Amino acid sequence: MGPHILVVGGTGMLSDMVEALAREGGRLSLLSRQASQAGRPGVTGYDADYMDDEAFAAALDRAVAASGPVDLAVAWFRTLKIAAPRRLAEAVGAPGRPGRLIQVLGSAVGDPDHPDRLARAAAVAEGLETCRLRQVVLGFRLIGQGARWNTQAEISAGVLAAIHEDLAWSVVGTLEPWSARPSSTVAG
Repeated sequence: MGPHILVVGGTGMLSDMVEALAREGGRLSLLSRQASQAGRPGVTGYDADYMDDEAFAAALDRAVAASGPVDLAVAWFRTLKIAAPRRLAEAVGAPGRPGRLIQVLGSAVGDPDHPDRLARAAAVAEGLETCRLRQVVLGFRLIGQGARWNTQAEISAGVLAAIHEDLAWSVVGTLEPWSARPSSTVAG
């Protein structure tokens, strides 16, 4: 039996990554608002909105009960000021068998005027011996005299590369120069 991989979200910008992980095998759990409707082969969906702490905790508990401790978790939370990120970090790994949490973060953590944001994001795994945190920051792409946000395919490929290379910290695209970042917050 392969590793238990759990993805929070995975029906939007990380959908290509979910499909790639499903092809690689293992036990793949997907937690999102409409995970059961995703209908992907090799993926067990658990409906839960991470903004609803009780529903998220219940779905996470069901996934762990069905497939065992989480060996690899990938999560894109639009905010870390909720209980779900810490709950997920606590579910990663087991005593004597640490797992990895790939924390997908928006470009705002790269803002040079707020250098504390990356450390605050890392606090979700603070003190947890079974959870090895990895951070992937979603940057932007420089094009000629302008810039654009990463496409869904670029985001999925970048996160998948960070997983396979076991990078502690990586950026999909670039964060420099910060002044060149696109003004829109919508990924292309």
